[in-house]
Amino acid sequence: MKNNTFKLLIALIFILNFNFVAMSQDYCIGDNFTLQATNYVAGTVQWQYSYDDVSWHDFDNANSLTYYFVPDASMYVRLQIYDTSCIPEYYYAEKQYIELTPQPTVADAGYDQLGVVGTSTVLEANQAEIGIGFWTIEEGQGGSLSDPNIPNATFTGLIGETYTLSWQIFNSCGSTEDFVKISFVSNFTCGQDIVDSRDGQTYPTVSIGGKCWLAKNMNIGTMVFGTENQTNTETIQKYCYANDENNCNTYGGLYQWNMAMQFSTSEGVQGICPEGWHIPTDNEFKQLELALGMPSGEVDIINSFRGSAQNVGGQMKEGGGSGFEALFAGARNGGGGFMFLQGSGSTEFTYFWTSNQCGEGSECTANYDEMYAIRRCLNNGNQGSGRFDTFPKTYGYSIRCVKNN
Repeated sequence: MKNNTFKLLIALIFILNFNFVAMSQDYCIGDNFTLQATNYVAGTVQWQYSYDDVSWHDFDNANSLTYYFVPDASMYVRLQIYDTSCIPEYYYAEKQYIELTPQPTVADAGYDQLGVVGTSTVLEANQAEIGIGFWTIEEGQGGSLSDPNIPNATFTGLIGETYTLSWQIFNSCGSTEDFVKISFVSNFTCGQDIVDSRDGQTYPTVSIGGKCWLAKNMNIGTMVFGTENQTNTETIQKYCYANDENNCNTYGGLYQWNMAMQFSTSEGVQGICPEGWHIPTDNEFKQLELALGMPSGEVDIINSFRGSAQNVGGQMKEGGGSGFEALFAGARNGGGGFMFLQGSGSTEFTYFWTSNQCGEGSECTANYDEMYAIRRCLNNGNQGSGRFDTFPKTYGYSIRCVKNN
């Protein structure tokens, strides 16, 4: 922060001119300024300012020849002198313009990317709206950047190495800096954790029936209240049970079908899943259930719990032995309310959307249309796995993702 002094010199009575000191320097928002008038003769003084050179305003308590202030934006300044012995009674110094440079954009290096499979990743820093940004490799050996001056540069490193990178945004008025950690691992093996590079969240994985599943519900997005429908914007939206984000941290988010699918209707689409993963199809859930012992004669039954005798649903629950580890996350109903959370009452449920909607050619019951989609559900009072199509897509359910082949 600099202290700047602007002097007004009165060469003749009421003829004032600014004498700027160090005109070549940049003045910054947050700098201190001093306005001074010298060779003063007579009259009442008042310092004034204007943002547009049209509307002028008095500075508060600015009635002396020296005035100290911190401007909040670029502005014009002048000195008004009032003397009843003169005609006209008001005189003004020649206005002067103080041009201020804003502070640089606050740097955001993005989320940590730990456990990235392979040897390269795209960085996710923010754009330098004010100032210039650049990357620096602070820690780690053998790393390189495709272009250190762009926020979404490709960073390449070595397997097994952990790197710390800084993203700095600077201009003549200052600089801001943020850091991100990145590590690379060899080819992914199901059972290892994955890190979602979009928000830095970590998800365990489990192999069941030849497919690699997330062993935790998705929790990406910005919370909206249960009374609102999730809308097609650039931001993923989620419900948190009882509008409490702590519940999202424990149980994951709840998503309407369209949001989960990112407004696609294609089976097996990526949707809200991390890169390389997708919303499971009805058939992929069937594969999981068959692997846990569901009789083939029950797997296609709809609007019923199946595999109860084989404890298929029980195996999918937390501590059930399959590694799927489902919690009773409850649901958001069509009216915007919440129901069936673990510990909230005698009835506990969890639901999972598939990427299969109802309609012509689907396995849904005949009286349902594309307003509905197939889901799975688990209940604390039943050891089977439910396969239903009875609730519309506007309900909010949990999402598990499956790794692409």
